[in-house]
Amino acid sequence: MSGEASIDRLPLDLLAYILSLVTSFTDLAQASGVCKKWRKAVNQSMARRESLSFAGWKMDDDSTSRLVHLAYNLKELDM
Repeated sequence: MSGEASIDRLPLDLLAYILSLVTSFTDLAQASGVCKKWRKAVNQSMARRESLSFAGWKMDDDSTSRLVHLAYNLKELDM
């Protein structure tokens, strides 16, 4: 058996689906910093989102803009 962790063997689409279930932007930001594959998976998970809620979050315009830009299927935005 190789030294590769079992989570590293997950296909990108499956990892993106799992990350699409994460609702904490802090957790998603941390996940995107793990490695290039995880960053791609976070970006892919954002693209699948139809709604985003920033209610109760203190985010600057640049951060909000980047998240909304990634969520191109967005139908609902709660600020």
